[in-house]
Amino acid sequence: MLQNDRENLELDKLMNEIRKLVAERKKLVAEEKKMKWETYFYPVAVVAGMLTATAALIGLSLKL
Repeated sequence: MLQNDRENLELDKLMNEIRKLVAERKKLVAEEKKMKWETYFYPVAVVAGMLTATAALIGLSLKL
């Protein structure tokens, strides 16, 4: 009976470790997805800002 309890305790520890690793993997996958999205859209935002600034400067120069 004591051996069986030890085995169950060890199995519980292993299952908890597996759950922790699965949760960590999900977190890392979500972080990777976020990084890919930011890597793609950051240059788009910079270009959009530059176009807006250029349009504003052209608009101001035409009014003067």
